[in-house]
Amino acid sequence: MRKSILLLSSVLLTIITLSCEKEVVKEIQQKPIDYVDPFIGTGGIVHTFPGATIPFSMIQLSPDTDTKGWDHCSGYHYNDSTIKGFSHTHLSGTGWSDLGDILIMPTVGDIQLESGPQDQPDLGWRSRFSHDEEIAEPGFYEVNLKDYGITAALTAGQRVGFHKYTFPATDSANIIIDPTNLIFGEVLETQISTDDPTEIVGYCKSNGWGGKRYVYFIIKFTKPYDKFQISRNGKISSHLKVKDKDVKGFATFKVGENDPIEVKVAISAVSLDGARKNLLSEGHNSFALAVQHAQEQWSEVLNKFSIDGGTEEQKRIFYTGIYHNFIAPNLSMDVDGKYVAMGKKLEADGFTNYSNFSTWDTFRATKPLISFLTPNYSADFVESLISRHRDAKEHLPLWELAGFDNTCMIGYPSVPVIYEAMQKDVKGIDVNEALAAMDDIAHFNKISSSDGDGGLNEYIKLGYVPAHIPKNVSKTLEYAYEDWVIAQVAQKAGNKKLYEKYMQRAQNFTNLYHPEKKTFWPRKSNGQWFGDIEMDQWEPLQKHWISGNKWAYDYFVPQAISQFIEMKGGKDAFAADLDTLFSQELDMKGEEHVDISGFIGSYAHGDEPGHANAYLYNFAGQPWKTQAMIRRIMDEMYSDKPDGMINNEDCGQMSAWYVFSAMGFYPVCPGDKQYIIGSPLFDRVSMQVSNGKTFTVEAKNQSDKNVYIQAASLNGKDLDRSYITQEEIMAGGILKFVMGPEPNKNWGTDVNDIPKSPIQ
Repeated sequence: MRKSILLLSSVLLTIITLSCEKEVVKEIQQKPIDYVDPFIGTGGIVHTFPGATIPFSMIQLSPDTDTKGWDHCSGYHYNDSTIKGFSHTHLSGTGWSDLGDILIMPTVGDIQLESGPQDQPDLGWRSRFSHDEEIAEPGFYEVNLKDYGITAALTAGQRVGFHKYTFPATDSANIIIDPTNLIFGEVLETQISTDDPTEIVGYCKSNGWGGKRYVYFIIKFTKPYDKFQISRNGKISSHLKVKDKDVKGFATFKVGENDPIEVKVAISAVSLDGARKNLLSEGHNSFALAVQHAQEQWSEVLNKFSIDGGTEEQKRIFYTGIYHNFIAPNLSMDVDGKYVAMGKKLEADGFTNYSNFSTWDTFRATKPLISFLTPNYSADFVESLISRHRDAKEHLPLWELAGFDNTCMIGYPSVPVIYEAMQKDVKGIDVNEALAAMDDIAHFNKISSSDGDGGLNEYIKLGYVPAHIPKNVSKTLEYAYEDWVIAQVAQKAGNKKLYEKYMQRAQNFTNLYHPEKKTFWPRKSNGQWFGDIEMDQWEPLQKHWISGNKWAYDYFVPQAISQFIEMKGGKDAFAADLDTLFSQELDMKGEEHVDISGFIGSYAHGDEPGHANAYLYNFAGQPWKTQAMIRRIMDEMYSDKPDGMINNEDCGQMSAWYVFSAMGFYPVCPGDKQYIIGSPLFDRVSMQVSNGKTFTVEAKNQSDKNVYIQAASLNGKDLDRSYITQEEIMAGGILKFVMGPEPNKNWGTDVNDIPKSPIQ
């Protein structure tokens, strides 16, 4: 009997030990979603938000700590200590903003009619909060509102925001509805009404970066309110349907301890009927099911990658980077297919409409990454853009927000977004419709809201944008690249005449190359070169280059780098020029543009036009310098802290640069099928591409010291060239590197192993 007891004890001990070991293994083996930290980018001037959303959703349900000033482009800043409420639409990482639509705030006690100032929360309904009592995960956000003892939890569907508020036991649990809340925008009119104690409806008409627009809303509570009041311009009204510039609603409930109220909010840009249909399309889920569904959708995206090696911080940066790339653009269509674009009410036929296109930032790496992973989204993005010309009878947008082209930035950056998807054989794109939209925008001069006259008419006439037009050098270079893109689409369409025309225009960058200065330089409309410019002052540079960032645009000829190298005096001279870029510190006077930051020498990683520059050494036959610089940028410009990027995240582009670079390659010329090799960050990273195949990069001996490629192979065969192709990535397989602490100056240096640009 004693032996039996001892044996049983031994068995139980073994079971318990194994169980504990399994728990330890479970803790160690984190899933990709566990590495995402939505707080990365909520500090500094990165301008991301921590709240709940799903991939490309209409809803970005997030706390607003304030809605005015540069720090609050996303409505939230990590340095703040009070929350004014939770609104349903936000931009991720932009340098200007709008949205922040339909704010909801739970409180306890007497009704306050205004949110109050950030630094004096007791003057309004604001609440203090602590990051120690705040959780942010993909698809889920939770915070304790300290002033009220309320736990607020949020999640999101495609068109519905889900709230769960757990109050202390009270007869005065309030849920405030504030349609006047906007980030930077101007309220024109609001309305709230109710005739059902579980439902509130209304709208806000506003004007801002997204133009004049309506947001209709319907709000459903899981329990009826006991009392509802509406304020008009700061005073309580006796009516339950009120329309004015400043209208807010206040629902009051009796609740017991741990008796949560769930709230569902559906929105529409089209109509109240559209909002109701949107609610019904996903409004039956409980909060718990909505969280589960949201996180399943994020896992579907994030699980396309797996990583071995690297630090925990690097993994967090990488997976959060994937997350940031799947926030924008945003669904901009009701469930019945109706949407608003270019001031018109339209109905989608055969595609899902999206808006919030930061194309000038994201054509560089974000859209190529998305096309690799989820071509179904890319198809809808492209159709949405083309529909502005085909259906709305307007022009391709520069920067479209809420269906409105706010014409921010320069060029016609929708063009490479469309072509890049075509190059990856994304289905459903009509090449002739795409060409028609591109040819149209390449002849329509837009006045940029940020950078003045587009100068397109002069560009067509002279072959360059003349010096008297703002940002003339930057505009000329971007037009020339985008003209190359249009030429490729014309070739696909079999239109030889347009192909030749745009290939000629693609050479226009040569018209601003000053042979004596050996750099791009402003030129007057009479053909004469502009005079000297004080190169140690920001203000004169900003007249000719975006943000004054001349050093980024000195190399922006992605379609013709090989030709440009010869113009600069050959490979050695070009590499020496790059050496100067990355080593010569700037000593500037005057106010520095906020977008220029993250300096290594004269290179500023915080401004997108230069994002390919570190990869250009490969074209000059010195790839080891690319390898060292890429690793330096990843180490110095990114972290897993709230201020974890050097500037605005810009709807995914800053993150996309890191994601591609960590994998070991980058799209220097979006639309070209070459991907230029850098220095892989992980021992092993796998990416499942859209056809279901897996492309894996292995880096033997890689470390923070071993950043140089000693040898490489692709699917078992030696690889001596410093680039791979789109076809090789899409075919799946294994790209292997052997890394070391010293450069191998024989790898990737032969003339046959150097990447060549589309224009030689």
